[in-house]
Amino acid sequence: MKRMILYLFFILLTPEMLGAQSTTWFQRGLDATEPKEQIEFFTKSIELQENLSDSYFCRANARLSKGDVQGAIDDYSKCIDIDPEDAGAYYSRAVAKQQISIDYQGAVADLVKAFEIDPASPSCINLLNEVYMKNEDYHGAVKFYNKLLELYPDNAAVYGNLGYCNLALKNYSSALKNFNTSLSLEPEQIAVILGIALVKYYNHNPAEAKKYLYQAIERYPILKQGAEGFEIFKNDGYIFNQKDDEALKKMFREWQ
Repeated sequence: MKRMILYLFFILLTPEMLGAQSTTWFQRGLDATEPKEQIEFFTKSIELQENLSDSYFCRANARLSKGDVQGAIDDYSKCIDIDPEDAGAYYSRAVAKQQISIDYQGAVADLVKAFEIDPASPSCINLLNEVYMKNEDYHGAVKFYNKLLELYPDNAAVYGNLGYCNLALKNYSSALKNFNTSLSLEPEQIAVILGIALVKYYNHNPAEAKKYLYQAIERYPILKQGAEGFEIFKNDGYIFNQKDDEALKKMFREWQ
């Protein structure tokens, strides 16, 4: 009888014991510094308690550090299977997908999902912006910025970015409206002023284009150096697509 009671007591404690052991392996994984050890410890944690999303997530990060990109994607996917609202797993899987292949659509789909779950995440916003611009997916970017404006209706930078996307799509009236709204919120944005100059230039209105180009020069004197000054300006982190870049250089050469 005593043996049976002890046996039942052991059975009742087993899940808690497994959880405690799993937590121990998980902590060892967190404390480890080498990806190989981290993977080993997080794997033991998973083996003891299969639904540990954190263990899968941390093992995915370790696998990514070790260069096992597909393994990381598989583990992030497991996190998503366990918790379909795990924005961090969607975001991280998108980062991994960009490394293993040019899986643009897959990466964007994951980023969009992460953004829907956690729209205020700066990391997701920045990466989505980077992916759209890197791939010159201006239609996708316009949709993204419009959603972003629902959350941040007074964000001058978003209006400025939206203006450049519409400029690339030759939606000049929309681009001009976006740029003007951006300037109404933050009047000293040189890139936005240059954006308006581009709108006027593409619409074959050189007099207006010159006016805004000179406004930019007044606010940023280095631009008085013309095309060379424009290159210095870009070193501050301003990026233009090839068409806009060439048009601005031409304007600075001709009208400096």
